[in-house]
Amino acid sequence: MQLLRAEPDLMMRTIFTIYAAGLRISEVVKLTAADINSRRMVIQVRHGKGAKDRYVMLSEQLLRILRHYWPKRNAPGKLLFPGESPQQPITQRTVQRAIREAANRAGLPKTITPHTPRHSFATPISA
Repeated sequence: MQLLRAEPDLMMRTIFTIYAAGLRISEVVKLTAADINSRRMVIQVRHGKGAKDRYVMLSEQLLRILRHYWPKRNAPGKLLFPGESPQQPITQRTVQRAIREAANRAGLPKTITPHTPRHSFATPISA
């Protein structure tokens, strides 16, 4: 949560949120509007690791975040997260840099890496 509060850019906050849902950076940056299925409440990941397609769950909260983000993204095309060219996705390096910078602004420990949100998704909470 501190990481999200420390990031001023709406696109990056949205990316961090999707990334924390268990997707890899390489999968997040390639998402299109068509990959979000609000009827089935899933995100389709195309050509993920091993060039395999898969589905991940789409929570109500993440759907609200995406619905808030979409009309504000200021870019033509279907990519959720366009880069400098609207036809190309934002680069993985840009996302990695933004996560590190937000972690620094939030005063989080140096052990926070760009892969930490993804690992946090798959880590059980101990009682």
